[in-house]
Amino acid sequence: MKKKKKRSTRKPTAQKQKTVPPKRHSPYPLIALCLGILLIGAGIFYMYQNRVREKPSVQPASVKKNNTKLRETRRTLAPALFSGKVRKAYQIARDIPEVLDKLYCYCLCKENYGHKNLLTCYVDSHAST
Repeated sequence: MKKKKKRSTRKPTAQKQKTVPPKRHSPYPLIALCLGILLIGAGIFYMYQNRVREKPSVQPASVKKNNTKLRETRRTLAPALFSGKVRKAYQIARDIPEVLDKLYCYCLCKENYGHKNLLTCYVDSHAST
């Protein structure tokens, strides 16, 4: 005779499943995305505003009224009196006096010699020294 195996009288226990709560997404990536879009939009707006401002003005430059009394009326010395680079400088002063008449002389002739502007240096031999 064979012996019967005893069966366990215990009921099989169901394994307890752990319930995992769903992951909550952080709001930081969404905030970073919104800030990035905002910064890109502000950059495009800034670039567009600078491009609009850079358009040149069609109006001619106005001459200051206080500069009109500084005009030099005397004629420059003849370039033939000089040689080399000095001769060339006096020739240029004779060719374009309106340009030199508008320039300030940075060797302080206005303060020291009473010159009106850079052209005044060429009406005497001051520019050759």
